[in-house]
Amino acid sequence: MRHIICPKCEHKFSFDETRYHQVTSISFACPACRKHFSLTLDEIEEMNREDIDAPYGYITVLENQFGYRQTFALQPGDNIIGRHSPGSVVNISIQSGDMSMDRRHCIINVKPQPDGTARYTLRDNPSLTGTFLRSEILNDRERAILKHEDVVTIGATTFIVYLPEAEEDDYLLE
Repeated sequence: MRHIICPKCEHKFSFDETRYHQVTSISFACPACRKHFSLTLDEIEEMNREDIDAPYGYITVLENQFGYRQTFALQPGDNIIGRHSPGSVVNISIQSGDMSMDRRHCIINVKPQPDGTARYTLRDNPSLTGTFLRSEILNDRERAILKHEDVVTIGATTFIVYLPEAEEDDYLLE
């Protein structure tokens, strides 16, 4: 049995994955809120991981009209974030039909420090629709300091940044 989490109400329910062989997508209806959504077996496998290995933090893409909740670990260096598209080279490839999100929309830079902390900055790639941090658009070439649970909007897609526990002073601009 596999567990599924509804992207709308976060209700957890199960299904028998052995009934599905060589299926590209499975459609579900949440028993709690009746939300209809589809997932691939790979997405279900990722959803069933007990914990995310993310020593440098992670982002969670929230469900919107184009997609569903997705989680991606941050790595040291530049984390290029964009819409999934065959042939695009990005570190974080968001599965979405959101055409207002560029294929290479924004970058989160994670810079490890000698004291074991890290510095986190966000910048637009540049994109056609801009990158918003805390509901404010980033100017060209502007680098913004990221904090735990910051809300970032790219196109019509929103994600939340989850950083490891640290003091506020650890998030300094380069």
